[in-house]
Amino acid sequence: MDPLSNIKPYGAAMIGDWKSMIDHYHLHFSDLLNPVTSSQDTALHIAVCSQKEQPLKALLALLPSEDDGTEELENTFFENISQPNPLKRENKYGNTVLHEATIYGNFEAVKLLVERYPDLVTIANVYGETPLFTAAEFADPEIVKFLLVSLSKEIVEEHGRLKSIHRQRPSFDNLSILSAAILGQHYETAVMLLELDESLHKLEDNKGATALQILANSPSAFKSGYPINIYETLLYCCTPSYYRSPQGKIAGRNFGAGKAGVGRSGERSGEESPY
Repeated sequence: MDPLSNIKPYGAAMIGDWKSMIDHYHLHFSDLLNPVTSSQDTALHIAVCSQKEQPLKALLALLPSEDDGTEELENTFFENISQPNPLKRENKYGNTVLHEATIYGNFEAVKLLVERYPDLVTIANVYGETPLFTAAEFADPEIVKFLLVSLSKEIVEEHGRLKSIHRQRPSFDNLSILSAAILGQHYETAVMLLELDESLHKLEDNKGATALQILANSPSAFKSGYPINIYETLLYCCTPSYYRSPQGKIAGRNFGAGKAGVGRSGERSGEESPY
């Protein structure tokens, strides 16, 4: 690989000249597999950082699609050129393009990728995080909801619980997806996850902390007033069923009426974020 071959498209992307970047890959298709940053990001990783749909859409147009004969053709194509599928290519942190799309909150990119290759949601990065986990940690609730609704087969078990690969990040600190949403101040996401899988509140990280304990130890979060509903929901889940009313209330309060979280967590618990 010519080390200079990716300087031009990367430089174009850095100044927002996505057309020049895309034109380069039209002429040099195999470069799509080459890293363009020190973090081993490819052009596809970089494209989702644009917060736009078009750069990724244009690059995806260079790849075989379902219209050409379904996912099997796509897999066969990359086997024939002895290269991995660019959509499965991971950067230094083990992130695929779908991970990055959720981290940067690029909803349009998430939709494109899920439609094209739904199995991407099952790939975990070096921390043990799937794209659903990073969405809960960094993205807006609408992205999490979209993944849950669109990819229920890949995400949810038959009895309604999240599949084990999505529940915790075992490669780092065993933090649960629910705790990650709370640390990221995405309280609507937290309520959504609890309403789907009530058992998430029982999960502990490596320090033995549950989501309820993490929320209780974050007093600054309560200044905004947003966590009130998530706190009620957590308490509801921790309450034995015989103390619950048929209406799903505790002490006369409605269960599950969440508000949107604010802000985006830039850090994982215990480590400075690479993003």
